[in-house]
Amino acid sequence: MITLVLFSYNKIMPVALPIEIYDLLEKKVGREEAREVGKILTASLDAIEKKDEAVAIQKKAEIKDELTKELATKEDLAKLEGRLNEKVTTIEGRLNERLTAIDWKLKLYFLILIFVTLLTNKDALVIIGRLTGLIK
Repeated sequence: MITLVLFSYNKIMPVALPIEIYDLLEKKVGREEAREVGKILTASLDAIEKKDEAVAIQKKAEIKDELTKELATKEDLAKLEGRLNEKVTTIEGRLNERLTAIDWKLKLYFLILIFVTLLTNKDALVIIGRLTGLIK
């Protein structure tokens, strides 16, 4: 009995050649020739298997190269995270500076408002004194 090998997605699946086919081959070409044809088929299938393995390795290498070009590595992500952290730190510093400036401006505006109120309204000094407990 001759064993044939079928290929499917780089997986080898041995399949036995039915005895009837081998018998028919033996009747048509003779016993020795049938064996020779079997050897040739086996050698051809071995060559196909080797070629299939080589093509599979080449395709895997090509896919790996493509994925390497398209996907971000851990190193790429670490660099991006570092740049984002720098930007966040810069923005936080600017925000703190502006909030400090706004805080001083609000205090100044409040003091000016109190001063103008006291200058323009005589009764305001009495009301503020009573509210703070300085005048009874």
